[in-house]
Amino acid sequence: MSLLLLTACDGGNSATERKKPARKPPPVLVEAVSVGKETIAKTWERIGTLVHRHILRVYNQEEGKITHLPRYEGDQVKQGEILLSLDDKLLRAELKKAHATRSMAARKLSRLERLRKTNAASEENLVSAQTELELAQAEVEILNTRLSYTVIRAPFDGIVTRRLAEPGDIKPRNSHLLTLADPKSLLLRVEASAQLIADLAPGSQAKIFLDLPHIPVLQGKVQRIYPTLDPVTRQGKVEIRLQNIPAGIHAGQYARVELTGQARQRLLIPFSALRRDRNGEYVYVIEGNQALRRDVTSGSRFGSQIEILDGLQENESIVKRGFMDLKNTTAITVSGQT
Repeated sequence: MSLLLLTACDGGNSATERKKPARKPPPVLVEAVSVGKETIAKTWERIGTLVHRHILRVYNQEEGKITHLPRYEGDQVKQGEILLSLDDKLLRAELKKAHATRSMAARKLSRLERLRKTNAASEENLVSAQTELELAQAEVEILNTRLSYTVIRAPFDGIVTRRLAEPGDIKPRNSHLLTLADPKSLLLRVEASAQLIADLAPGSQAKIFLDLPHIPVLQGKVQRIYPTLDPVTRQGKVEIRLQNIPAGIHAGQYARVELTGQARQRLLIPFSALRRDRNGEYVYVIEGNQALRRDVTSGSRFGSQIEILDGLQENESIVKRGFMDLKNTTAITVSGQT
């Protein structure tokens, strides 16, 4: 009988032990940070090309043989210097004839004016003579203008970039003969996306890096933003004016540029606080003694921080460190907050 009672008592103790609840895991120790806004500008890196903004393509307005073309590619020219001359012998002969015609018309008009005073000439003849003189004068002016087209001078200090003819060539009217560039107009032209263009304004700062060891980093400013985008590439153009143009750089040269966008207030969090999984981006927001998962949309990164476009509000607290064993609604202990 004693043996039976002992066995019964042992069975009762085992059942009690199985009914004990599981021990709760301890709170996860985390470090928190307060979400805040900062005024900060984004830096964009792009590739650009140096180009001359001011280029003159020299055409002849008169046809004829080129008699003088002294400059070649790379030559510097001064304002007012002769770039080319055309044979003007025929025009000068025509001008001489026009002067003679004008003189004859002037003498005829003078004679008719004297006769008119004595009624020996009609009013009609006098008006006709006046018209002949005006036409002769117009012909002289036309030929003088055409004669001036036989000599082409540099309209500004520049450098010859193309030479497309030689002395002795006979060129028809409106032929491209030379190209002249203004070296002071050298600038950097960059292709830019719509997002970049929206973040820039005339005067935005730029740093320009050339692959030339003897040229330091150049400073520049956005001078012009083109108003349209290419319908194929969806890229626009931005022109950057160099504050100083050093010797030894050329149009067509490649350059890297760092553009500084407009300073704006942005909601920033530490990059380490942003988590990602197959469902997207999220952070752990601290509410009471719990960490709650919240989906967010991130934007641009700024060093060790990243912009949050949607999902968070200013002054909310989020987990910065301590993600081991952290899940949605996990109990936490905050060790510190910045």
